Amino acid sequence: MLAAVLYNIYFQNWADATILFCVLFFQQLLIFGLIKTTNYTFEENTLYCRSLIFKRRLPYSSIRKIEQNTSLYAGLKMSTSFRGIVIHYNKYDELFISPVENDRFVALLKSRNSEIVIA
Repeated sequence: MLAAVLYNIYFQNWADATILFCVLFFQQLLIFGLIKTTNYTFEENTLYCRSLIFKRRLPYSSIRKIEQNTSLYAGLKMSTSFRGIVIHYNKYDELFISPVENDRFVALLKSRNSEIVIA
């Protein structure tokens, strides 16, 4: 994409170069925002997950099962990585997250709710 911007600048096609530059800029801004706003917080009774404008509070009592080291997943993702964990909560709901340390994160969740099944 950057090569296309440089090509258009070289041939003085300023309109196309400006559009391509704006697309690149907003793409990088979105990626930066995703990385900076994605976090997971252990609250008193809930796990608070946030990524960009998406927010989810999971009561510890509703978490049924955790699948560790999952890489291929097609559902709600609040993560910045391809490797992470899938949290199954309520009856049919799932959430893919990517904490920095999967094992420590799972141990903290297990300490909050001992009925969680780890797969």
